[in-house]
Amino acid sequence: MRKDISQFVKKVSLNGYSKIDGFLNYEEVKELENNTNTAFKKAKKNFYHTNTNFVKVLSVNEEQSEKIRYFKFLNQFFIDTNIKNFVDEYFKSTETEISKIFLAESSNNGTKVDVLPYKMHFDKTRYLKFMIYLKDVFAGDGGVTFAKAEWNTKLQKDLLMRESLKEENVVEVNNLDHIEEIMGPAGTAAVFDTNITHKAGQVLSNNKRLVLRIDTRIKI
Repeated sequence: MRKDISQFVKKVSLNGYSKIDGFLNYEEVKELENNTNTAFKKAKKNFYHTNTNFVKVLSVNEEQSEKIRYFKFLNQFFIDTNIKNFVDEYFKSTETEISKIFLAESSNNGTKVDVLPYKMHFDKTRYLKFMIYLKDVFAGDGGVTFAKAEWNTKLQKDLLMRESLKEENVVEVNNLDHIEEIMGPAGTAAVFDTNITHKAGQVLSNNKRLVLRIDTRIKI
């Protein structure tokens, strides 16, 4: 269905993240965009993880993708062997799962904020996530941002050993040379380990940000 992504496992293992150009082709993106917009229109309130004027997020598990008509287009990702093999190889385990898929639409709220998840941080609970752009993401469009591995590899290891960690841990990165914002046309993906320092992208332009996020982990 989509391009072979196995070559990116090593890069994510080394750096904590990787950009994948052309994860989806134009036809796949347009179909997903249309289905996502339909899901936002038809989804019941209990499926909304967030629902404000500027951020709307739907949360879907595998069972829901099998049974609910307007979520069925997401089942292809839950059963995708390309993704499954990537996750197994990354975690070096066959006991992995796609826990949930999130659909997120964001727009400019008129104010630049400096709060989580828009501050550089890492998560105590470890996931490997696939962030797929369903619309173009360029300057001001809310690209997900990562600290480069040479900056924070040792820091991560030291901090993750501490028992007093919060679920999300803010880390100050003051040098812009140490971070990378993932930008690209619709169909671009960012794959990342949540143990790497990262932040969500806030939309500051007049464009809407539309993403499909796949959360994977070792089964618990």
